[in-house]
Amino acid sequence: MLNFKVILATASLITLLAGPATAQSTANSQLQSNSSKQHFSAGEISSIFAEFAIATKLLPYEGQGAATIIAQTSGDATFVVSLFNCVNPADGTQCGGAVIYTATSNSGIAYDDINSFNAVSNVTMAVNVAEQNIVVFGRQLFFSGGVGRDNFKFITALFLTDMQEFMDARTAAGTSVSLNEAPATTGKTDNVAGAGDTVTFVARSISSGAVDDHALSAAIANTWQVSFNPPNIDMDE
Repeated sequence: MLNFKVILATASLITLLAGPATAQSTANSQLQSNSSKQHFSAGEISSIFAEFAIATKLLPYEGQGAATIIAQTSGDATFVVSLFNCVNPADGTQCGGAVIYTATSNSGIAYDDINSFNAVSNVTMAVNVAEQNIVVFGRQLFFSGGVGRDNFKFITALFLTDMQEFMDARTAAGTSVSLNEAPATTGKTDNVAGAGDTVTFVARSISSGAVDDHALSAAIANTWQVSFNPPNIDMDE
């Protein structure tokens, strides 16, 4: 799980250097506030998600130094929050950072699809896991230096927006993200070699060992029928 966090952080840094989206810049400008916090707890995050009508469940501690929250939108989409650097990971208290992530099948999804998503997404990075036939989408947050509650809520809203836009694009293209669909034989995201695109580095594959079972469960849950139900947000706030 820690490997997955490092990959997402590195990939996000590359994307920022390549040219941040407006929403990302807006979110970063809100990191410091009078109500900024150095730590968040599972209960606080569940309270934030409840404002979006998102149901949450804190899983039993798995002994890897992280607390895990499974979240489900009212549209049945599933995503995960992994809280790390916690004072008490067993109950998810006083945690120093989080990874918000989910997954879908990579059936019929080409490098160009992932590259296009990473080029325009607000806060989310997508990487391919070829061995598991899934694409993992994630956003990492470090609370060191102070992150406001409103910022965490804003980042969550942008993550949900990114995911819904991806799902809508797949539906518009006639590509189901269901694991019941057979993978495409041409243009499938098997590896990055020969993609020949200026942003192909964001469509890299990662090994299945860097992905936990929660990502696989999310991919099974997130068929094309689900909705991430992003809330209406003002990008200029």
